[in-house]
Amino acid sequence: MAPSIDLSFLTVQVLSALRQAAFLFLISSGLTLIFGVLNILNFAHGALYMLGAYFIYALTLHLTGPAGFLIALLAAPLGVAVIAVAIEAGLLRRIYKQEEIYQLLLTYSLVLIIDDLAKIVFGPEYKSIPKPDAISGAVTIFGGTVPVYTLVVLVLAPMMALVLWYLLYKTRTGKIVRATSSDREMADALGINMSALFTLVFAFGAMLAGFAGALAGPARTVFPGVGTEVIIESFVVVVIGGLGNLWGALIGSILIGTLETVGIIVFPEFEMSLIYLLMVAILVVRPWGLFGRPLKVKALSDKNLSMEAQEISPVHYSIHPLIRLIPLVLLLIVPLVAGRFYQFLLTQILIASLVAVAFNLLLGTTGLLSFGQMAFYGVGAYTVGLLAMKAGFGTLPALLLSPVFAALAAGVIGFFCVRLSGVHFAMLTLAFGQLVYTIAFKWYGFTGGDNGMQGIPIRPLPGGIDIGSTKAMYYFALAVVGISIECLRRIRSSAFGSTLKAIRENNQRAAYLGVNVKLYQWTAFVIAGAFTGLAGGLYAIMEKAITPDIIHWTKSGEPVFMTIIGGIYTFAGPVVGAAVFVVLNSYLVAWTENWALVLGIILLVMVLMLPGGVVGFINEKARGALSKRGWVRKWVFSK
Repeated sequence: MAPSIDLSFLTVQVLSALRQAAFLFLISSGLTLIFGVLNILNFAHGALYMLGAYFIYALTLHLTGPAGFLIALLAAPLGVAVIAVAIEAGLLRRIYKQEEIYQLLLTYSLVLIIDDLAKIVFGPEYKSIPKPDAISGAVTIFGGTVPVYTLVVLVLAPMMALVLWYLLYKTRTGKIVRATSSDREMADALGINMSALFTLVFAFGAMLAGFAGALAGPARTVFPGVGTEVIIESFVVVVIGGLGNLWGALIGSILIGTLETVGIIVFPEFEMSLIYLLMVAILVVRPWGLFGRPLKVKALSDKNLSMEAQEISPVHYSIHPLIRLIPLVLLLIVPLVAGRFYQFLLTQILIASLVAVAFNLLLGTTGLLSFGQMAFYGVGAYTVGLLAMKAGFGTLPALLLSPVFAALAAGVIGFFCVRLSGVHFAMLTLAFGQLVYTIAFKWYGFTGGDNGMQGIPIRPLPGGIDIGSTKAMYYFALAVVGISIECLRRIRSSAFGSTLKAIRENNQRAAYLGVNVKLYQWTAFVIAGAFTGLAGGLYAIMEKAITPDIIHWTKSGEPVFMTIIGGIYTFAGPVVGAAVFVVLNSYLVAWTENWALVLGIILLVMVLMLPGGVVGFINEKARGALSKRGWVRKWVFSK
C-alpha cells in the first residue's frame, strides 16, 4: 500500500519554497540586469538589499497601518535607488575601462562600508519589522497553516516581475537596454547615451534589490551583514540561470528556492551543500548556465591598462647584489628584540604572504581569478589537524602532506574550472570552495563540524627541535615560507611562467602558437593550490586549532585584497599587500569597532587612486624618475 501524502504539509512547503523563490528572483533579476548591461558582477547588491530592509524598518516606526506600510514598502526601494545613482556616477563610472577584478573589489569595498554604516546608524541588534494587523495573521489552506504575509509576497513579487517584463519588452527604453545587453559596442556606435543608460540600469537593479529587502524584512529579521548571506545565493541563481538572462534568473530562483526548502527536510545534514552541488553540476554540463551564452572576454593585450607596465621593475642594481640580503637579515633579527605579539604578527604575515604569492600565480601571472582559493588552505589545515590528532602523525610529516592533499583537491577542481574563463571561472571556483566549506561545517564525525578541531598537538621536528614557542614557530614559518616563495619566483621566471604570461595576455594567440592553454592553466591551478595548502598547514600548526570559517568564500577575498593592495603585476606586490592587510586587520580591530568601514575606505581609495598597487606605483614612479635623470642605462628592466 502506497504511503499517503500529507496535503497540508505539502501545501506549506510548496508555498514556503515559492516565497523563497520570489525573494531570490527580485534580488537576482536586478543583479543579472546590471551584469547584462554594465558587465559588472555587483558584490554590493546584497548590501543594497539590506538597505531596503533597514529603510522600511525606519519608515514603519513612523508610518502605521496598512496605508503606512504600503508607503514604506514603495519608498524604501526608491531610497536605495537614490544611493545607487550616487554609487554609479561617483565611483563605478571611474573604473569601467579597468579589469573586472577592480570592479569586483570596488563593489566589495562598498559592502564593508555600507555594512558598517548600517551598524552605526541602526545599531548592531537584530531588527524585527512590524506588519499591519491585516497581514500579520495566518490562514488555513488544504489543512496547512500559512502566514498571510506569505500570500502577500506571492502576489506582490509576480506583480513586480510583470512590471519588469513590461518595461523591458514593451517600452523604448527597455528595448535599448536589451540591445545594449546584447551588443554594447553597437549600441554605443548608434549614439545611445551610455552614461545615462548605465546610471538608469544600475539604479533600477538596485531598486529591485531594495524592494526585495523591504518585502523580505517583515518576514525575516534584519541585521548588519544580512546582505552577505543573500548575495551568495543570488550569485548561485544568476550563474545557474545564465548571467544577464532574466528568464534564467526566474528558473534559477525557483530551483534554488525549492532545493533549500526541500533540502532542510530531506537532507538536513547537507542541505547547505545542495545548492552548490547543483551549481557545479549545471556549469560542468552547461558552462554558461541554463539560458546563458558565452561572454565576450577581451584579451588583456586589448584592454586599456597602463598599469600593466608596472610589472616592469628595476631588478639589477649597480650596488653589490648582497644588498638584497638586508630584508632577510632583518627578518632574522627582529624577533630577537620584538615581543611575542610581534613575533605572532610576523608569523601571520609570512603565512598570508605565501597565500598571496601562490594566488597571484593564478591572477597576476595566468589571468585567472579564483574566489575559492581558501578551500585549498582549508584542505591543508585539516590535513595537518586530522593526521596529527587522529592518525598520530608527527608535525613535519603532516605538514609535508598538506600540499599533497591540497594539490589533489586542486587537480580535481581545476579539471572542471579551467574549462571556463572570466566571471564563470570565478563563480565555479566559488561554488567548489563553498562546497568544501559546507562539508567541513557539517561533517561533525570527521572534521568536528562548526566546532572545528581544537588542541592540535605540535610534536618536535626530527632532531628534537621544538617549535611550540612563538619565536620557534616564527623561524620555522620563515624557513618554510622563504623556500616556498623562492620556488614560486623561479616558477614565475621560468619558461613555464613566461608561457603563463602569454596566456594571460592573449590565450587565443597562445593557442594558435600551439600552446595547450587548458593544460598550462590547470598546472598553474594545481601549483597554486599546493602552496596555498602548505600555508594552511602552517596556520594549523601556528593556531593549534581550525574552524570551517577559514574556508568561507569571504576569506577567499583576502588574497584578492592583498594582491590588489601590493600590485597584481609584480612578484613582490602580494607580499607587501599581505603585510599591509594583516597589520591593518590587527590594528584596526584594536583601534576601532568600525574597522570594516576603515578597511573598506582604504580598499576603495586603493582601487581608485592606486590601481597598480603599492609596489606597482613605486616601480612606475622609479622608472619615470630614473629616465628623466638619464640613469636608466644603469638599470636593467625585465619582466
